Amino acid sequence: MKTQNNKLVDKTVKILKEGGIVILPTDTVYGIFGLSDNKKAINKIYRIKKRDRNKPFQIFLASKNEIKKYAILNINKKFINKYLPGKYTLIFKIKKDKKRKFPFINGNTIGIRIIKYGLLNKIIKKIKKPLAATSANLSGMPSPKSFNEINGEILGKVDFYIKDDSIVSGTPSGVIDVSEGFEKVLR
Repeated sequence: MKTQNNKLVDKTVKILKEGGIVILPTDTVYGIFGLSDNKKAINKIYRIKKRDRNKPFQIFLASKNEIKKYAILNINKKFINKYLPGKYTLIFKIKKDKKRKFPFINGNTIGIRIIKYGLLNKIIKKIKKPLAATSANLSGMPSPKSFNEINGEILGKVDFYIKDDSIVSGTPSGVIDVSEGFEKVLR
């Protein structure tokens, strides 16, 4: 199984580095992923999902140590440790010098997720960049709780996908805004 996982990681990393789009399972729902700094990939996700361009994506990181590269940490570390890694997206103020790095940021905040799922984290570690993501559904439709719930229109337009329903809980991530130094639960 380890050899199979390494092949999946290598193939996924290659596709992402080439500007491709992939669907991957997370600990919540299936997500559609691209390199966070690749404008071509980001535009493709917007088109595939039929998503409003004013709606940003979240980024996935492999470890909590990376958060400070992109976000202003104006919240207690104990709070961050309570929710990450885990089934939450934390919204932080984005560092000004990073704002232009991500073609989907149009405000002053950035959503960050770190999950426990090993394969996704291996992909992020190997690619050495954050991945931009949103749920793998058409905008306005329910998030896919299993692989079979992913719209065929979306599946036909991505470059690769990994199917693993065993880790998907079926409930979208909780969203907590900590950008003002206190927690505000959004979902």
